[in-house]
Amino acid sequence: GPVWVIAAGKAALPMADAAVRVLGARVRGGVVVSPGGTPPRPLDGVAGEHPQPGRGSEEGGRRALAIAAAIPPDAELVTLISGGASSVMAVPADGLTLDDKRETTGVLLRSGADIYALNTVRKHLSKIKGGRLAAACRARSHAFVLSDVVGDDLSFIASGPTVPDTSTFGDA
Repeated sequence: GPVWVIAAGKAALPMADAAVRVLGARVRGGVVVSPGGTPPRPLDGVAGEHPQPGRGSEEGGRRALAIAAAIPPDAELVTLISGGASSVMAVPADGLTLDDKRETTGVLLRSGADIYALNTVRKHLSKIKGGRLAAACRARSHAFVLSDVVGDDLSFIASGPTVPDTSTFGDA
């Protein structure tokens, strides 16, 4: 059946290239959110910023959420996530702005917060992280996630856009 692809992170382009080669004509559309480059057809591309989210990051995140929500229930979503996706694909939670997220991220980075602390907070400031991207989709969803840390917890890689968040606001 038909497949849509959402790829985000520093390795999003090569991951999307591989998915389009393997899935061929089944791929009907999608978006690649990465620091730059040209995605394979029929995917669109959005340049998201890294290591701090920017306007492109928000545009890419909103496009990813819109695509996920529009996929028919009888189709499939393939989500490809790699390092850097927390920054290149960012959608502020209701009541927050991108500048709020950038300021918070900056404070955490300057304070020496590790990636687990940083991503715990990011999940609670986001409309896409902490499993919210997958939750926006009514179709069957598959996630392929790359990490350079062996045994990394999937909910922390890119702040887990396809993995339910088990942290609390108190943890954040």
